[in-house]
Amino acid sequence: MERNWTSKALFLFGKWLWMEQKYGYALLCMHGPQWGLKIGAQLSICWSDVINFNDGSCYDVLQIEKKQNIGRPINHFIKASIEYAYSNLTIKSFDEHMYINYNVHAPLTASTLNRDLQIRSKQFEKFVLANTGKKLNFKPIKTNAFEIAWALDVLNKYNYSKQAFNKVSAHMGHRTLKDTIELLGVEPHEPEVIIDYENINGFNFSPKFEKDEFLKELELFVD
Repeated sequence: MERNWTSKALFLFGKWLWMEQKYGYALLCMHGPQWGLKIGAQLSICWSDVINFNDGSCYDVLQIEKKQNIGRPINHFIKASIEYAYSNLTIKSFDEHMYINYNVHAPLTASTLNRDLQIRSKQFEKFVLANTGKKLNFKPIKTNAFEIAWALDVLNKYNYSKQAFNKVSAHMGHRTLKDTIELLGVEPHEPEVIIDYENINGFNFSPKFEKDEFLKELELFVD
């Protein structure tokens, strides 16, 4: 049975696209699953939305108020990829879209993105098979793959609880929870109670009880 593309799979697809010098597609695949934006909002992001013009540093928060009134935290990974891309790609204008075809300097558009990604994902699948002997079993990639991957990550984090489904469904702008369930292919369930006997993690046992080591652990505890 074919699966939805996962965030990790999209990230690896993005790294491969970067190696293939498909930079705009690469950044989209690496960033898309982390923000959970609809594709129109994602493609609308410009360098001015993420980069400080004065010093070339990346902002801590993505703000595209002039378009969607949307804010998203920019984590360390995304920040590093944005700053690297900004330093190494040819950018003609500070207000240029970030996700473009850098060979022809044309913005990626939702109308052709499905086709473009499916062509390149098939090439990626051949690369994976040739180099690992493993066949990927993902659904044909579509523009909502990034939003779906983000949603499944959130649900997995909260054990597919009904409350998490309601939050994700509202975030995705669905009319009903049924729409969300049909899109994601998973249903809410009551969280499983797991009896755990490993509740003192992060400490090391030393029969000598060295004072220096103990003080380090104590500092971490009270920090």
